[in-house]
Amino acid sequence: MEDNSLVVDSTIEPERKQVSEKGRIAQSAVVVAFYTVLSRVAGLVRDIVVFHIFGVSGITDAFFVAFTIPNILRRFVAEGGLTVAFIPVYLEVKEKEGPEKARALLSTTLGVLILFLLVLVAVGVLCAKSLVYMFASGFSDSPEKMAVTVELTRWLFPYVFFISLVALAMAVLNAHRHFSAPAASPIFLNLAMIACPILMSGWFEEPIFALAVGVLIGGALQLVTQVPALFRHGLLVMPFRYQNWQAFGKLMRLMLPAVFGMAVYQVNLIVLRQLGSYLPDGQISYYYNADRLMQFALGVFAISIATAVLPSMSRQTAQGDNKALCNTWAYSTNLTNFITIPAALGLCAISVPLVSVLYLHGQFSYYDVEMTAFTTMAFAPSLIAIAMSRSTIQVFYALEDMRTPVWVGLFAVALNVGVGLLLRRYEVIGLALTLSISSWAQTIILMALLYRRLPALNMKGVLNSIAWQLFISLVAVSASALVVSFGTWSDGPTGTNIFLFSASLIAAIVLYFLSATVFGLEEMSTVRKALLKRKTKL
Repeated sequence: MEDNSLVVDSTIEPERKQVSEKGRIAQSAVVVAFYTVLSRVAGLVRDIVVFHIFGVSGITDAFFVAFTIPNILRRFVAEGGLTVAFIPVYLEVKEKEGPEKARALLSTTLGVLILFLLVLVAVGVLCAKSLVYMFASGFSDSPEKMAVTVELTRWLFPYVFFISLVALAMAVLNAHRHFSAPAASPIFLNLAMIACPILMSGWFEEPIFALAVGVLIGGALQLVTQVPALFRHGLLVMPFRYQNWQAFGKLMRLMLPAVFGMAVYQVNLIVLRQLGSYLPDGQISYYYNADRLMQFALGVFAISIATAVLPSMSRQTAQGDNKALCNTWAYSTNLTNFITIPAALGLCAISVPLVSVLYLHGQFSYYDVEMTAFTTMAFAPSLIAIAMSRSTIQVFYALEDMRTPVWVGLFAVALNVGVGLLLRRYEVIGLALTLSISSWAQTIILMALLYRRLPALNMKGVLNSIAWQLFISLVAVSASALVVSFGTWSDGPTGTNIFLFSASLIAAIVLYFLSATVFGLEEMSTVRKALLKRKTKL
């Protein structure tokens, strides 16, 4: 008789691989989230310092527009296109042709990127006035405000060079499952932007230029911090020392549409900033502050998970494992929603207490608190949509389909323009609502198209998970809103208000995670295991 005791069920190994892959994604996301939390906290401190020193005025509007211009271009050139295109191509070359060919692709990409960035920075400095008109033509009504914005743009443009090289380092390190150095680097930018206004404001006739110096120093520090990690992984290559033009050509073919497809959110911001430039002084600063509060949750959780999941999706696509790819999408989407849904509802419920505790001091008034808070509430629904679209777009890019996100992105931008013009009468709050509407439209269309392409997607399971997360989020947020109702938020960060705000957060977090445990949400188990493993490693 044949002995079958050593025969292994063929379904067990793929299941084990999928469980192992989920564990790696969760661990990587925890690493990214840990350093991103530190960075976002430093960013909040930075904003508190900036608004305490400079208040809300036309000068701060000028700085935020000037800082937006190189940031938008950086996201187009680097994070928006290069990163998402580089990882799948790099991993495909590494899997099929070996590490040396992959290093050659890195060397070729580095050389071309440096040459391109040098030209881009030179053009940006020379054409700063035209760029400001492109992003904020409304400033032309105030010649002084326009002049300051143009000069700040010239000062800040070299930041594009530093941060784009950081983005390439991030891409190749993430491909090797190293996430800590890229995730930690923004901390140095925020620290530099805190220190320079405090120490150097008196050096300049217009003190806001001290903040621009902080940006440049921070950008250089971000690049330097990548060097040790690149060296450890053998990725510290010279530009053009090795060459792989065939793979680089494929990278360019994927990158060009990805530049727009991945950066639709940034295109929408350009549109909204342009419309906002025609609003009264201070409106762009309210927009910036509200966006920063939303980005705290988006960056800590949604982008952390999306960053961690792209290398896994790219490997699964290279191996032709569409079932695993579908499972990874559902897993990452559910895990993202597990945090962003309560965060979005929380921003709607306690925005006034949050902004009051953080900013109501120095030159920041209670009117500024209310305007920032109402803008944050209008932004909040977009948090969920943007997070879901990030994980969905990653699947298209892992499949090397760059066209679909582009067409959907074009529709989202057109919708953003139309709705923005309609809601502009409500000033900055209307612009924030515009982003929420266009973001949800983009997300729904992307998910429908992905389901059509990959029918194996567990869409029913994702919708069921969203329903449960909404239910327990409402319970937690209701308790938080009840606690803050006892505060007098026009008084700012008094001892009583700080206590009530802290108690409201603790109540919401405890209720949410307790409810998730009681109802047996899989995401709760995943987060707990990932945190315990991270704690054990530390």
